[in-house]
Amino acid sequence: MNSEVSNKQFFDTINLYKIDKKPFVVYRMPNSKALVFKSGYTTRGMLKETTKSQFFFMPFKKSNGYIISEGLCLKTPYSNKNFNPQKSTLNSKDIVSKSEKTKYLSSVKLLIDKIKSSELMKIVFSKKISINYSSLNFLTVYQNILNLYDNAFCYLFYHPMEGFWVGASPELLFKKENSELSTMALAGTKFNLKDSWTDKEKEEQEIVKNEIYNKLLPLCSELSVGETTTSQAGSVQHLKTLFKGKSTASVFKILETLFPTSAIAGLPKDPALSLIFEHEEHSRSFYSGFLGSTENNFAFSFVNLRCLNLKSNKAYIYVGSGITKDSIPIKEWNEILKKSETMLSALI
Repeated sequence: MNSEVSNKQFFDTINLYKIDKKPFVVYRMPNSKALVFKSGYTTRGMLKETTKSQFFFMPFKKSNGYIISEGLCLKTPYSNKNFNPQKSTLNSKDIVSKSEKTKYLSSVKLLIDKIKSSELMKIVFSKKISINYSSLNFLTVYQNILNLYDNAFCYLFYHPMEGFWVGASPELLFKKENSELSTMALAGTKFNLKDSWTDKEKEEQEIVKNEIYNKLLPLCSELSVGETTTSQAGSVQHLKTLFKGKSTASVFKILETLFPTSAIAGLPKDPALSLIFEHEEHSRSFYSGFLGSTENNFAFSFVNLRCLNLKSNKAYIYVGSGITKDSIPIKEWNEILKKSETMLSALI
């Protein structure tokens, strides 16, 4: 069932589904003025080839995720004027210990050495930050994210087994309408608008761009690559390159081909993944996985970046950075702290 409702009905429904412990997802597309709520028969498993309408929420490691089949779908017009954002008092430097910093710097140094002595070009190394967070006002967190990040894919996913996953992803994995296919390469990070892009960031972007092009080319009858530009994601800037093409490939085939990209894993992919699983002391869970929807002849998916998990009086923030031979460990540490502020700013 699809229907447009008032803001009050929309958010009342979310609260009722949470009370009843029924899985659901809420999302807003980048630069959109509409919120979408979806709930229905929910299964845990691997994504499979299908023509059914569904929402999917998949982890980084190839394993079981969640699939919400077509059911209730509500929409409501959304305006930032509807809600007053509440400012966070949390600081990124106050939520990590000295021992965590020391361990992170040591791991990055080791990975740089491995890159220099092997065929590896890049490894994406992530960190999980745990915060005591007793507030149960998940909707306030999500509304803060909506207010802060207009040009991101802003979502709220709930399952009683997982708690809440909330995010503002800047990275489109793909969008497909009939045979029209689009995606992006997003890599490289800087925080000061006045700084120029360094060779390290340019190389990082080039790696991702070339990998996506080479993977997509066999699936497309046409494929064009746009200019590389600077993209703003909150207080963070990335290098972005857009791709447009024509393809008759299925959604499943496109996901299987594109995921995971070197922007979240590394290159070459297999040795990079081996090092990630060896040296990251946490499970990434749904961080840097993917989520999206298929409906009739339209489908989309985003990489689950800039996200947090609210569960059992804890907030877990996941952040990562791309390590190359030119990386400087302390700069990578400062980068993940800065990236953590994207989600910290939504917590009150």
